[in-house]
Amino acid sequence: MQNRPGPDIVAGNRLLIQGDRHYTYDAFGNLTQERRGKGQQLFTEYRYDSQHRLIEITRPNGQTARYRYDPFGRRISKTVDGITTEFFWQGDTLIAEHQAGRHGSYLYEPDSFRPLALLEGFGPKETQPYHYQLDHLGTPQELTTPEGDIVWSAHYRAYGEIARLDVGKIDNPLRFQGQYFDEESGLHYNRHRYYNPDTGRYLTPDPVKLAGGINGYRYVPNPTGWVDPLGLNSCPGTDCQPKRNADKPEQRVKLNEGEPKLPKGADSKLYRNGAFKRAKLIGNVPRQQHPTKTYKVKIKDQDQYTEGRVYVFELNERKIEIHEHSLGHKKGNLGPHFNTEISIKDKKIPLKNNTNNHSYFKR
Repeated sequence: MQNRPGPDIVAGNRLLIQGDRHYTYDAFGNLTQERRGKGQQLFTEYRYDSQHRLIEITRPNGQTARYRYDPFGRRISKTVDGITTEFFWQGDTLIAEHQAGRHGSYLYEPDSFRPLALLEGFGPKETQPYHYQLDHLGTPQELTTPEGDIVWSAHYRAYGEIARLDVGKIDNPLRFQGQYFDEESGLHYNRHRYYNPDTGRYLTPDPVKLAGGINGYRYVPNPTGWVDPLGLNSCPGTDCQPKRNADKPEQRVKLNEGEPKLPKGADSKLYRNGAFKRAKLIGNVPRQQHPTKTYKVKIKDQDQYTEGRVYVFELNERKIEIHEHSLGHKKGNLGPHFNTEISIKDKKIPLKNNTNNHSYFKR
């Protein structure tokens, strides 16, 4: 955002123009294109999946980066120039990354997103530990060897962009708490969203909607005292903790481990013939009376159709229809049954004493 000529134009909290950069969004508010340069001829395009997760970035030079996620929405790999990096998680905390020729593991302060150490290398004999030196927000300022030698050091701007890399003997992708720097795009992966430290804004609106504030693209109220480790809810930099069950994502998925609920009428002692006799009795149809006619019908059951049969009895002015639903139906969780309906001159009449018109039977 520094030293760019021209005005910043914002509409509906969406940044549209900043200096020579023009931004385009989709119907969901996700940033889809950035145009810059002379005549806005340099395009950066962003693609998302149905869950509004960034899955591909195409740079002006044609370089493409692709991203994959697990069922919990955590990024598990990225592929850039044919090289794939895989990521490993414990709850919402990134604990390791791996690619051909490089492996790194991250250790954190208990119950926090504040990194303690980076373990670089393969196996116990080759692994080299490095210690994080953090500021008051938990942002890495330096990485040091056990002997105290500085191998990585940087100065930041207010919204997390590195203003000056002083020492870069090794790579350190960790930035603000919960953020991972993607060199291919300049963005920070922030668990549920991607953050642009250059603009201090997210690419997509807050998944928690207005619960995250009026401006769904804003990072935090004050970047010098607040952080947002998950890309959902900001908090003071010294008081951000993973959720209690963060180490067990499956506990956040509601599972019903009990037995499935039996359909209504499953305890019926009647077989089909007995239930049919009961259905005739409800309609006051003589036991030996045969149907005037029968026909098949299609029965809509939620978003599907099943086939049923209708038995029609005509007794003077009364017409009794007995509908056979031999498969039951999902709506109402009903088991196999007959349904008795009585009408006079095509006008349905209620059963006596509110009798249940369903006669259930065993399959």
